[in-house]
Amino acid sequence: MVDWERVEKLRANGWDWARIADDPRVGFRAESTEGDPGRALRALYYQRRSRRPARSKGGAERDAIAESAVPTDPVDRRFSLPGVGFLLVPFVGIWFLLALVYPSPVGVFFPAIPDIGFLLAAVAVVLSFGLLRSDRKWSTVARNSVVIGCVGGLVFAGGIGLTAIVAGCPTLSASSVGEIQGWEKADNPSWTNGGAPVLLFYGSTGCPYCSATSWALLAALIALGTVSSAQLQFGNSVEDNIPEVIVNSISIDSPYVSLDAREAQDFSNALAIPALGCTEQAYVSAYNPDQSRPFVVINGQYWHVGTLVDPTTLSGANPQTVYGQVTSQSGGDWQLIAPSAYALEAFLVKANGGLPASLASNPNVHPLLEQLT
Repeated sequence: MVDWERVEKLRANGWDWARIADDPRVGFRAESTEGDPGRALRALYYQRRSRRPARSKGGAERDAIAESAVPTDPVDRRFSLPGVGFLLVPFVGIWFLLALVYPSPVGVFFPAIPDIGFLLAAVAVVLSFGLLRSDRKWSTVARNSVVIGCVGGLVFAGGIGLTAIVAGCPTLSASSVGEIQGWEKADNPSWTNGGAPVLLFYGSTGCPYCSATSWALLAALIALGTVSSAQLQFGNSVEDNIPEVIVNSISIDSPYVSLDAREAQDFSNALAIPALGCTEQAYVSAYNPDQSRPFVVINGQYWHVGTLVDPTTLSGANPQTVYGQVTSQSGGDWQLIAPSAYALEAFLVKANGGLPASLASNPNVHPLLEQLT
């Protein structure tokens, strides 16, 4: 007498049919004419489930016909819905985890959040739906699919990371610590150009928050070098009427800062995406995956997402008037811009190892500088 309860238990544990048939506690004895015991037990199992009459003790040809007529559980088929799910979930899951831990180079082209995260959720739904349609939840085929998926995910994610490294993308840390005024610091290599720390500005002329932030950037650049060709305008919609400096237009001559402005020139679309190189894309993918504007990075280590200056406080102000107050560091508009400008100066001085000394000792900058890690 076959112990069908034990058969079900062993199947749930992933045993194949040959191994189950050999288990003495199962109590299966195959007839000599039935050939392989595992195949015979499998056929008998599905006949029992479908309430068919027990097989006769016919020859191997009748056994083969009976077995071929028995439906195969989807979990036993590699290319069934659950089979594909068991393959893709570990594949995408490994890729997601590596992109999360190594946002660059692994997550440069496809960031873990939200891109790979959405894909992982989708394949998890596929697996769940497939399992709901199956009586069995695990099998040898499922186990093998998971192993293949894990190995494939490691190879694929590693290939993306290697491609990014060859392309010159930096290796960035996924963790960060808080700094003053909502800034963050990550333990990354310095990002310099010609020996000067790079200041990356990622924004759009159609974004009111970018327009307001541009004045703090201008003030900090003026404090660290010679600025020329700065163009002024009302940068965003007529309703908001926020004055701005076109950051792309700024030229800076300084040994203390190198400006990398990635600013979209589209007044009608605040979400227009400027063309990015591999390095810029690495920072966006790692620390600003939803592409919020503005996004500022200093020396590859300090970064801030979101506005530095409240745009509503500058609404309707004349660009020339604001420019005059920034250059003279006086007036009501300047008082609104100054805190963020001084913070930018402190981060740049920190990135330059305390230089220029005159700015490091500035009573408005020095207290902020001492708070930085």
